Amino acid sequence: MSNAELKAKVFAAIDANAQKIIEIGDTIWKNPEPGYREYKTAALAAGIFKSLNLPTQEKLGLTGVRGDMSFSSEGPTVAMLGEMDSLILPTHPECDPETGAVHSCGHNASMAGMLGAAIGIAAAGIGKELSGKIAFIAVPAEECIEIEKRLDMISRGEIASLGGKGELIRRGVFDDVVLSFMLHSAGGYAYGTHNGFITKKVTFKGFSCHAAAPGGGINALHAMTLAQSAVGLLRERWAGMNPTVRIHGIVTAGGDVVNIIPDKCKMEFLIRANNIDMLKLLHKEFDRAMNGAALAVGAGVEITTIPGYMPQYDEKELEQFYCDAVKDIDPELPNHGSFDRCSSTDMGDLSTIMPTLHGYTAGAEGTSHGVSYRIADKTRAYVTNAKILAAIAIDLLSNNAEAAGRIAAKREGKLSVKEYIELADSFNAVFSREVEK
Repeated sequence: MSNAELKAKVFAAIDANAQKIIEIGDTIWKNPEPGYREYKTAALAAGIFKSLNLPTQEKLGLTGVRGDMSFSSEGPTVAMLGEMDSLILPTHPECDPETGAVHSCGHNASMAGMLGAAIGIAAAGIGKELSGKIAFIAVPAEECIEIEKRLDMISRGEIASLGGKGELIRRGVFDDVVLSFMLHSAGGYAYGTHNGFITKKVTFKGFSCHAAAPGGGINALHAMTLAQSAVGLLRERWAGMNPTVRIHGIVTAGGDVVNIIPDKCKMEFLIRANNIDMLKLLHKEFDRAMNGAALAVGAGVEITTIPGYMPQYDEKELEQFYCDAVKDIDPELPNHGSFDRCSSTDMGDLSTIMPTLHGYTAGAEGTSHGVSYRIADKTRAYVTNAKILAAIAIDLLSNNAEAAGRIAAKREGKLSVKEYIELADSFNAVFSREVEK
């Protein structure tokens, strides 16, 4: 059978299961769960894999799930991914009222598309026409949130990485995979690069005293204020060196009561750039700014650096398969093409070790990570999503998986898993200097 005939059979199977796929997307939307706590979503995914008679692995990186669909001929293993976790946005009108969790980044659609593709490919009965294997992987914890909680989990040995894909890499889940691809819900079709980032936790240490007699203390809040100004002023230089750079942070502790000078203030920052060398430079210059601000007022400072995600780059041939599928399946909406995003994804960790695609699908509207985000067109967000993913899989694994083998061989600039772990861990650092009393 030709690729066009194979796709037509799978698309028909997806259409026949369209209501089921929409129900999957809606169910996950109504049951949002933050990273490493996606128990309901993981159980749903595992249940679907088992219903399709796929060998299923569960509790990968606490909540990750993998279902393997093998075909009649030997060949490479490609991974089709879905992201399970939610954000926490208590002001979103559809958030969980108890946890504040909500899928305001559309991971419910990511999962519905991946699971819908699995359902469609299995129902179409085209296994004799394909080679190799598809590993359908439900990945935890793409959103890098609740950093304190995750650091506690790392200290207890429960996880080893802030992000789910890095965690699954370290656990060997991708050891047999030669390339990977996924789609992320958005307002239209597009693809492109993403920044990598590192995480900074900063604690300024002062010496408390009565705020009405401040001469006897050292104000940690003053050091933090200077530090924020230093970062703001340095942004001009950093942006002049690389326009993708983004530095943003929050205050997590700024004092306890107003009539005592704060002796401990805390901040968290994400430092983003599109290449490792720039991240290394920003790592050094950020620490210098924090230390300088502390020195200026005699405060102490502790700076903890944690590896975040690697910069993400798509493989060009996978982009072309994606573009062909979009043009064929949903020609009414334009493909906005490639552009560089300043946001980050842990798909970058996978792109460090193998060819990857992180594309976008239509169907959502509103501001991503915002209170206005919602799924406006469920057919495009869930069902068309599944068709695009299935089309890419067919292009990769038909004709004795020739395309998958060719793309997998493109290893220039890629790291081994061991090299990736060493690079990520090289960002782990703690700088500490005590207060000058």
